[in-house]
Amino acid sequence: MASTSLVLLITQLLVMAVLVIMLYIVLRLRELGYNMEELREQLKLLQTSQKKIRQIEKALSLALESKEAEKLIELLRRKRRRRYIVFQVITEDGKPVNPNELEKAIVRSVTRLAGDLTVAKGRIRLVYYHPDKMLGILAATHDTKYLVIASMALARRIGERRVLLIPLKTTGTIKRAKKVIGLPLREQ
Repeated sequence: MASTSLVLLITQLLVMAVLVIMLYIVLRLRELGYNMEELREQLKLLQTSQKKIRQIEKALSLALESKEAEKLIELLRRKRRRRYIVFQVITEDGKPVNPNELEKAIVRSVTRLAGDLTVAKGRIRLVYYHPDKMLGILAATHDTKYLVIASMALARRIGERRVLLIPLKTTGTIKRAKKVIGLPLREQ
């Protein structure tokens, strides 16, 4: 029941946001001298789309009451297991890359390969980067690990420099990943 009311609240907020945006657009178009009859027609189309949103809202609330929906919601609530990918960076000129640019390039390549949803679901982040050894540790979830590894091959440029990202090992703990790189397990 709580999830049904949450869906209703979210859809109502979305409808209100669309209406505010449309009002702003109408006022702005009026300032620019556009025909109000055309705007009224567009408003009617918006109202019909609101009716469609209400129909979708009803279908969602009915779907959330089913047992299958409860199972799907439970799957979404589960904690995602972390994986740590140890990788090496090889650059054309042999100089280390900026860690922020490196992370952005990896996220961009995952987005190109699998989309924004995978990036959000995968919680991809650069945990550690050693510029002298040019080794890094990338964190991702267990279900997006293979997509991240595959997309690392797509990251061919960081800035203006050509690079190659080579995955070396995948671990389940940060401690093991640091051991692979040769870092001290605890900082003194």
